[in-house]
Amino acid sequence: MTTAPLRGAIIGCGDISPDHGKAYVEAGIVLAAVCDLDRSRAERRSKEFGDAATTVHTDHREVLARADIDLITVATPVAGHAPLTIAALTAGKHVACEKPSTLSPEENHAIIRAEQASGKRAIFFSSRYRYGAATLAREYIASGELGDIYRVDVRFHRRRGRPGVDIIPDARWFTDSRLAGGGVIMDMGQYFIDEALSLTGWPRIATVSATTFRGFPHQLPAGSTFDVEEHCTILARAEGGCSYSFDLSWISHQPPMRSVTILGTKGGIRMTDDQFAFFTEKGGAWKFVDTTSPWKDETRQSTLVYRDLVAAIRGNDPGVGTTPTQALALTGITRAALRSAADGREVVLEQPAARVQAAAR
Repeated sequence: MTTAPLRGAIIGCGDISPDHGKAYVEAGIVLAAVCDLDRSRAERRSKEFGDAATTVHTDHREVLARADIDLITVATPVAGHAPLTIAALTAGKHVACEKPSTLSPEENHAIIRAEQASGKRAIFFSSRYRYGAATLAREYIASGELGDIYRVDVRFHRRRGRPGVDIIPDARWFTDSRLAGGGVIMDMGQYFIDEALSLTGWPRIATVSATTFRGFPHQLPAGSTFDVEEHCTILARAEGGCSYSFDLSWISHQPPMRSVTILGTKGGIRMTDDQFAFFTEKGGAWKFVDTTSPWKDETRQSTLVYRDLVAAIRGNDPGVGTTPTQALALTGITRAALRSAADGREVVLEQPAARVQAAAR
């Protein structure tokens, strides 16, 4: 199998595209083309991360028609993810798509069919949080030191961080449900649900209950749409009994925080932005040991995803994700959470056509 550098193209040159451009460079992927409806944005990304041979386009069909491009990165608003991913797979390209994957499970099913028919790989960037501390947590879990896991709790709060409002001012589509699908649930929730399920082997989620809130003031221009949630609390129950809770907010009157707590019958783990702690009892007595370990990996998360994808394409599959079937599970859970909050009731998830396979990562 060839070891020549993969040649990629980025479709969508908005605020997240520099992350992909830098990751291309760090992962050894050649930026062959950039594409955006706004030609000036595409030209800017070409100058930042490409070279003299990088071409600039405003029509994605020109990019997909090129035989010299192996990989398409989809970095548009969410509404464009499914159609562009399917078109790229149909054109015989591998795909790395931003999260969340789609607006509906039906779109996920269409992506799964397109990937199977193409023989190419499609992955989604909701897997960014599978690295760093999660890698160390996975080692503890695999060793059996946690015993049977019965509870995962995730908390994420920004002080003032609504995309398109408080941060990333040009990304106003984040607050429009027609383009984004939802607010903090679809934005940050996809990361944390992916992380929690990947750590626990992707069990099938049976029920979801959620509440949401929107009500903080904003100064969006007249005519702008803001119809998505700013805060959500989700409780999910898996087959087998493990429960998951997610408390997530774009804006809140408290210090910013991110924590993941995993509880088992033999031990527990708590991960924050600056600490990894393992708690257990030793020798049959209630003597608790707090093992705090350095865990930060300074490598860009997107770079790690791309490196895994390159390895998978070359036949050395490290368990790259998020896979299309895993993305389907995430969409089902997030849509169920939004439905639960809207209806004020618990939602029972339908049995998927195929059980999600756990990845190595």
